[in-house]
Parts: sequence; structure tokens; C-alpha cells
Amino acid sequence: MADQACKSNNHSGFEGAYPGVALPSSNLEGTTEVGVPVLGATENSATTIARGRAIKRVNAWTAVLCGGLPALALGILFPTGLQKWLASFVVGLLWASLFEYAYHRFLLHLPGTFFARRHLQHHASVGTPTEAEHVNFGSSPIWVVALFAINGIPVVAADLLFGMRIAPGVFLAFAIYFITVEEVHWRIHLGEWLPPVLGASRAYHLGHHARPDARFNIFLPLWDTLLGSMGK
Repeated sequence: MADQACKSNNHSGFEGAYPGVALPSSNLEGTTEVGVPVLGATENSATTIARGRAIKRVNAWTAVLCGGLPALALGILFPTGLQKWLASFVVGLLWASLFEYAYHRFLLHLPGTFFARRHLQHHASVGTPTEAEHVNFGSSPIWVVALFAINGIPVVAADLLFGMRIAPGVFLAFAIYFITVEEVHWRIHLGEWLPPVLGASRAYHLGHHARPDARFNIFLPLWDTLLGSMGK
């Protein structure tokens, strides 16, 4: 856990909520333009990085099993055309992005809850040698299974009740979105390469760590823009 003193008054819902858990300093050496320290892979311990990568790998395979396999099975059981696949895939991406936003904003930043305490460990680890262990979206595949169940069961129920046949595309979108977001989040925090199209993502997300009451989407600020939480 980080020992640095918090030097910002903008940590709405976090500052002082959990005694003994400090947020990272905003003016350490090696900070980004938004004032958040980034050690990068070379400065995180090899053991910490190995643990973080192992968690990320397990989470990705769990997402494939929980999203890709149901998409294949449902596509075979309830065949539909390419147009419906594409439309439902887009719906799934939008849904996943909205869930990410709502989960992050209204649950992970709700002081006093178990989820907020766990999430605060991630905020407090930024710029420390243990950062890589707190970057993934859940330390156990159980969390990934629960996430897919919470989002997937209503989709399957809608398909069975109304014959919408959107579940295959939606499940595929869930899996791809989860894996992509976790990988991008890892690369943002570990200072690893990002494709040029995501060049602004690092500063955007680390801006959330400088000011945790804004920028709740990880790298695609769709709902931050629509719901007015872009921050300054």
C-alpha cells in the first residue's frame, strides 16, 4: 500500500473515507502531465508483474469461456443472420461500456462499501512497486464469472421470452470488450505500448486518478461525455 500523503482535495468520495489508506501523491518525479506517477514495467518488481500478468491471463480465458462459448452455443441453437449478429454486437459493446461506467462510478466510488475499499487499493497503488497487482478487474476468475452472469442472464431471458436472438452477438461483444478494457488498462498503468488510435487514453484515464470524481470510462469516454462526468 502506498505511503505517500494525499495532496489533492479533489478525491470526492475517497479522501478520508478509509483511514490508513493513502492516495498517491500528485507531484512526484516521473509523473504524467496530469500529475499521476507512473513507474512503468521496468520499475515494478518482476514478481509483481508476473502476478499481475497471470491474473490478466486467467481473466481473459475466463472471459472467453463465459462470453465466447455461450455466443457460439446460442448461435447454433438460435441461428440468425449476419445483420442481427452485427446489430447485437454493437448493442453488446454499448451495454458493456455503460455497465463499466455505472459500476465504476456508482459502486466502486461509493464510500464505505466492500467494493470501494477494494478499488481504493488500486488508486493507492498507482506509482508504487506493487501497482501491477492492482490493475486487473478482479483478482479471481469468480469475479469475471459473476460479471458475465449479471449481464448475460437478462440477455438470455430476453431471447427466450421474446425471441430477439441478440444473445450470441451480445455475449461475443461482452468478451471482446472485457479483454480489451483490461489489456488497455494494464498498458496505461504499466507504461506499455498503446496503438496510436489510443494515444490519448493514458492521460485520459490517469486524469481519473488525479481527480477520482470524473472520467469513469477507462479509455472510451462515451458515457462520460453523455452524462457530464468528463471533468476539467
